[in-house]
Amino acid sequence: MIRDFRRSDLDDLLVLMPLCFGKEFEVSGFDPDRLKGMVKRGYGARGRFFLGLLRVFGKEPIKFLVAEADGKVIGTAIINDRRQAGHINTVMVHPDYRRRGIAARLMENALDYVRHRRKVRAILDVDSTNTPAVNLYTKLGFTVFEHVGYFVGETDSMHLSEDAGEVEVRPFLKEDLDEVYGMIKASEDSNWLRIYDFGKGDLRTSFLQRLFRFSTLNRLVAVLGGRIVGYAEAVYSTPKVAGAVNSIYVGSEEVEKSRSIERALINAACNEIKKGGVKRVRVTVSMERQGLIGTLVSLLFREALVMDGMVKEF
Repeated sequence: MIRDFRRSDLDDLLVLMPLCFGKEFEVSGFDPDRLKGMVKRGYGARGRFFLGLLRVFGKEPIKFLVAEADGKVIGTAIINDRRQAGHINTVMVHPDYRRRGIAARLMENALDYVRHRRKVRAILDVDSTNTPAVNLYTKLGFTVFEHVGYFVGETDSMHLSEDAGEVEVRPFLKEDLDEVYGMIKASEDSNWLRIYDFGKGDLRTSFLQRLFRFSTLNRLVAVLGGRIVGYAEAVYSTPKVAGAVNSIYVGSEEVEKSRSIERALINAACNEIKKGGVKRVRVTVSMERQGLIGTLVSLLFREALVMDGMVKEF
């Protein structure tokens, strides 16, 4: 049976996730207590009220599907709203129940939901070495559009420095929005921008983040000569979960100084994460950005995982 997630499913979920995502958790870490807190907030009285209200107005931000068999949860799929796209993630099936078509049924239900919401595409990420999953998604009409590397480092061993030289790194301000948005649009691949339906809203704190505060998010900008020349995001939650440095961008005109700007942003982001008591940091980067990968390697990050971004157009 495919149905919506219930708060009472939590114990089954805590057993299922390490079984299905062992490789990913080696990279990102796993904190069961944090997950319990997220479910408690999201499915408590306050969470149900606000999520129900959004659902009434057709703005449901997340859909959490589970597959049930023998009275327990043996599979999941989550769909996040990205305006014109539905982002499908956390697709997993208990090892004892695989090769029975359960993942296909979860995906079919997820795709039906995305179509019902009148989205123009569905997107997902999958471990590039997970051949059965890649084959399933391909059979369902998905195609690969990007390869993303997960690079991991330990803050105690990185070449971190508070001194960014002539590059100043400071918190992102509301008045930076237009300038940063313009810089990212000029720097990022146009197909990626279209697929993810990237907009100014992606540079604002989401409703769910403001309501539940599942993690701490620090947006940073690099400034050189009075101009914003770079942007990055630092995200962390608990010491058991790796902090994340995401969305590292450098202005397209700053080719000669890109390495120093990247280093300044990564240093600042990692130092913010370190303040939260988190020692492991994960950076996601397109495998096409060899310059940025070189910067990460120079800071003693190592490649831990490569994920394929896949898309299905409707």
